[in-house]
Amino acid sequence: MIKRSLLVLTALTVSANAYASAKCPKAPKDQWMHVLDMQKKIVNDYGFAIKKFQTDGNCYEIYGWGLNDKKDKFVKVEVYFNPVNGEIVKKVIDD
Repeated sequence: MIKRSLLVLTALTVSANAYASAKCPKAPKDQWMHVLDMQKKIVNDYGFAIKKFQTDGNCYEIYGWGLNDKKDKFVKVEVYFNPVNGEIVKKVIDD
């Protein structure tokens, strides 16, 4: 019973870490890209479809879809962006 509990706890911890927020650099809000400019970059430059856009700590974050080139299909993604330059800081793909 104890081994099974440890296995479940380990699985939950790994899952939680996979979806834990990213570490974006701290920057004053007046240096952040405007929300609409960031959303355009996400769609036009990275090719993501946005379901939900939000601020998470020092990051912009989306939940949406992206093309998985290996499987040639769209998959759910969670992506964190540096709000100053729009670079991807962390990407989680849900195959």
